[in-house]
Amino acid sequence: MNYLIHPKGKLAYQKVGDGNEVFLIFHGFGQCHRDMLSFERIRKPNQCFLFVDMFYHGRSQWVESSKKLDRVTWSELITSLQKQEDFKAFHLIGYSMGGKFSLLTYELFVKELKSMTLLAPDGIKTGLWYSMSNYPNFFHAAFKGVVFKPNRFFGLVDGLNSSGLVEKSLVKFVRTQMETRSKRAQAYFVWKVFGSIQLQLGNIIRQARTYRTPITLFIGEYDKMVTHKNLDRFSGKIPQLKKVTLPVGHGQLIEAAVDYLRFENQQDKI
Repeated sequence: MNYLIHPKGKLAYQKVGDGNEVFLIFHGFGQCHRDMLSFERIRKPNQCFLFVDMFYHGRSQWVESSKKLDRVTWSELITSLQKQEDFKAFHLIGYSMGGKFSLLTYELFVKELKSMTLLAPDGIKTGLWYSMSNYPNFFHAAFKGVVFKPNRFFGLVDGLNSSGLVEKSLVKFVRTQMETRSKRAQAYFVWKVFGSIQLQLGNIIRQARTYRTPITLFIGEYDKMVTHKNLDRFSGKIPQLKKVTLPVGHGQLIEAAVDYLRFENQQDKI
């Protein structure tokens, strides 16, 4: 593993390849860089993939939970990574929560972006339970209570499921992400530290239209967290955006997207 040291934290990443065409790759909530390593199967000899552990995931460490991760700090981190790995222009690949950070990075470094690949990106419009990090600050006290007293929370989720107000797949997602105290603590600190980051979608759309950045958006046909409908308004405003819908749910989208891209690369060689 490689590490980028910043006064507010230590960002871990795995470097694969020594090519001069650099890709930054960001995973989803509750994952780490290893969950994105299947993208290595599409790497070409002239490419370098940097698989990043987001803070509170994998080996990355955030120094103080009372300090929020903001746009300035994220810009400093990416700039420092450019200097440490000696690159300027780069590509982005992001899944779920990592998609939100890809969009943020695009907004901050648009002139240096060569392409962006988004897999069910958070930060545009997502389902109720999946978007808790966007709630106002006064909700964090309630979320903290979930970490230490989860039974009432799970009872509420089960009640909503029984009444048909919440999809079974969403209930499974919530339970999987919060089944242990350590996972619930991770969720709480991610909400607390990352929650203040809001994308300026109007600006991102204008940038994409101005710079004509190649963008590919992967959507799972059966994804209940990040749905086709919720992304249509965003994707429909970017003429060059390529939207690909695959017959999978949220959790299977990484492998499905990699298989799609591998097949596309093979077709290009024919």
